[in-house]
Amino acid sequence: MARPASPTADDILALLDASGAMTLRVVPGARIEKAAIENGALKLWTRTAPEDGKATRAVLAQLAALLDLSVRRIELVSGATSREKRVRILADA
Repeated sequence: MARPASPTADDILALLDASGAMTLRVVPGARIEKAAIENGALKLWTRTAPEDGKATRAVLAQLAALLDLSVRRIELVSGATSREKRVRILADA
């Protein structure tokens, strides 16, 4: 059985609210890295273990790659130590 395709950048950007923020649900320590939209939030699986913020940094990098953005344009709003995070996409400088 084939794995479903990752959401496109347009699918992900459609999740942004008026302030440019969205909810992420994170699964650290996963076997494979993947992304899906579930219940109105982007769910990201990362192989990185949740130690000292490593999984958070990995997920931000994964999101940046999905959106073809620099990781500097993604701001962690809340949830640094939680599996549920809020991030904001910053406008071009």
